[in-house]
Amino acid sequence: MRNIPRSMRFEDLRGILRYVPQFRDRIFVIALDGALMRQPNFAHLLQDIAVLQSLNIEVVLVFGARAQIIDLSDKRGIPATSVDGMGRTDAATIELAIEAITRQSSELMAQLSALELSVAVSNALAVHPAGVIKGEDQEFTGRIERVDSEALKVMLKADIMPILPPLGYDGRGTTLRLNSDSVAVEVALALKAAKVIFVSEAGLSGPDGQRLAQLSVAEARELAKTPNLDVNLLSKLRYGSLACSEGIPRVHVVDGTQEEVLLAELFSNEGVGTMIHADDYQQIRKARPSDVPSLISMMQQSVEDAALVKRSRDQIIGRINDFFVLELDGNPVGSVAIHAFNTDDGTGKLAELACLYVQRSHKNKGHGQKLVAFAEETARNRGCERLIALSTQAFRFFEEKMGYTVADPSIMPLARRAEYEKSGRNSKVLYKTLK
Repeated sequence: MRNIPRSMRFEDLRGILRYVPQFRDRIFVIALDGALMRQPNFAHLLQDIAVLQSLNIEVVLVFGARAQIIDLSDKRGIPATSVDGMGRTDAATIELAIEAITRQSSELMAQLSALELSVAVSNALAVHPAGVIKGEDQEFTGRIERVDSEALKVMLKADIMPILPPLGYDGRGTTLRLNSDSVAVEVALALKAAKVIFVSEAGLSGPDGQRLAQLSVAEARELAKTPNLDVNLLSKLRYGSLACSEGIPRVHVVDGTQEEVLLAELFSNEGVGTMIHADDYQQIRKARPSDVPSLISMMQQSVEDAALVKRSRDQIIGRINDFFVLELDGNPVGSVAIHAFNTDDGTGKLAELACLYVQRSHKNKGHGQKLVAFAEETARNRGCERLIALSTQAFRFFEEKMGYTVADPSIMPLARRAEYEKSGRNSKVLYKTLK
């Protein structure tokens, strides 16, 4: 692979290669905010796009022009009515937009060509005037009527990367201003793309300032109602949720000012940006026999640290229906098992929560709590009235985070207690009553 970022390590390459089969020959629509073209690391961002191409990922590139139109407006002393294609575009503003976007197209083609990529600006959008909205004529603001997906597919098949500027032309030959995020989503829907990636001037964060790692469509729409939200991020939330609700599996919003953000977002389980999703990006499912090698490998370090009991392949296979796997974007990162028992006195059923594990790289993200909550609900659905857990090192987690109570080993059925005593692990025994 050529054009690999300088700081990438060989273990990073192994991580990338794990994703290659699921991404190969899929279409990614990448939308770049115009302001990023002025950033010192913009050339590195284009190198990352070249890496995607080298992995046989088909890329369609869309770019915005808000920053360039603002600069040109200030330079010429001409007020712009709308700089992002979301409001009214008057005659003076469309002239600024044409000049700025034409220059951007030329610069972008030159930089991508320098990376030995075949690129072409595409006129694949049939547009019409936005018309009158809330009593105001939007003048030279356009809306996309149709995407010529066949023309784009021909380019992609010929290994030519299409570049789509945020401009379109109506049936009368009038140039109309478009919102680049809207262009990206409409193109992605027409091409049935696997992903839309908004490479933004900034990332999405919560009230505490922490990165929002993932949002459902409903959560994205709710966040879009936040007062005084940056209009740039508002656009991405609005069009990102639209894309997912219309069939695009994943939409990513990443901070393009960060180094190597594109590869880090796409080729790691947790990513570095925000993913908007319509389906179950994160799911807990029944384990399958094919999961057993991954489970054993994943838990090896915890077994060596005496945090988990060693389990053989045959032991897991023999109780495979008791095991569940936590997946992130199709990759197992955690597990839990629920073993049910009848009580000795015949008063009911209880269950044991076992084999609770989360990969070290995914700790402190709430996955452990989700696995325990899932185990409790599963035990409840199986008719169990009480859940026990044995732990040598995580008993504080069960007590303080999950509401479990330390108990005497006599709470266990006789057969299970005999196994407990024979092991010599002297684990803490905890329980929780399931209501």
